[in-house]
Amino acid sequence: MKKLLAITILATTLFSQNVFADNCDDLVTTWKNLFATIQGKTYDAPLTRTVTTPEQWKVAIEDAYNNLNDSITLQIAGFNNEDYDINLLKNHNVSISAKGYVSHNEFSKVTYNFTYNSNFKIAQAIDNKNLYKKLNIQEKEAYNILNQATQTLTNSLETDYEKELAIHNFITDNFKYGPLEMSEVPARAHTVTGFLIDGQGICEAYANTFLIMGKFAGLDVSIITGTTNNINHMWNLIKLDGNYYHVDVSSDDPSPDVPNRERYNFFNVPDDIMSRTHAWERKDFPSCTSYDYNYYTLNNYIVHNEQELSEFINNKLSNNETYFTFRTEGYAIPNVEVIKRYVKDRGFYSVNISGEYGKESTYNITFK
Repeated sequence: MKKLLAITILATTLFSQNVFADNCDDLVTTWKNLFATIQGKTYDAPLTRTVTTPEQWKVAIEDAYNNLNDSITLQIAGFNNEDYDINLLKNHNVSISAKGYVSHNEFSKVTYNFTYNSNFKIAQAIDNKNLYKKLNIQEKEAYNILNQATQTLTNSLETDYEKELAIHNFITDNFKYGPLEMSEVPARAHTVTGFLIDGQGICEAYANTFLIMGKFAGLDVSIITGTTNNINHMWNLIKLDGNYYHVDVSSDDPSPDVPNRERYNFFNVPDDIMSRTHAWERKDFPSCTSYDYNYYTLNNYIVHNEQELSEFINNKLSNNETYFTFRTEGYAIPNVEVIKRYVKDRGFYSVNISGEYGKESTYNITFK
């Protein structure tokens, strides 16, 4: 004998669980199909699976949302709030709601409905081309634009590092961080579609654009979440020759925007450097310990003492370079006057220097 079991609604930013008796499923399905016909859309045929353990339950739901299904109905043996709490399936890209019958004596029947972040949908459609049809018009346009841009940028490049660098520079050159003038960030500023339409967005848009273009280029790229300056933040991980590195494109894009001025403060950075400004749950992500593909290590843009600093600056200016960058290692520049000493009387009327004095840091210098 089935009986209704009231379950407390559990809610987080993206998750809610509310399981209750609902006898209107057939009516809702009919309405959705009618509405779909009018709008020229299609809905998935309802999926039903039987699960007998929390592990099977987790796999079934993850399979459903990784395939962008609208919903899945599960017949669950021994349902309880603790083992079958959808908050255990935390995925910031997917909102999940649940409703159905709960029984102590036989299989409970629960339907899980999914709502997707558009960034996630585009990324999933790259991994599984059959999912392209599930994108809306704007998502398909974003998919096509970024696919074409990636191929144009990377088709002639040989190494994954070169492809990654081209994508990084494309994003920082063509987009800016924002909107800065609004007190509350609009939802579109988080999305790749909004990023392409407006030419600006926040860290989530930067990280997902890098992810999507990286996937189109065949790179091993993922998303990492954490904080910077105690503010929620999102950036990327990339795997090159078996080692993982941090890449924070939004932090490499100057704000306010300076077109065509490249910065590589957070390009292929290991944990020990990244942790100076960022924090994340280490156990949830791969360790990044290699310096091999760090921008400054690979290009030998590292300064260890003041003698090397003067030689580095003199070489750049002798080559008529008006913008350059370097990182100090085992050496702290005490103040800005040390740098200005080596650029004095070189014919420039202004110099812009960014970096942190008194500690190891990355410096970016622009002359006019």
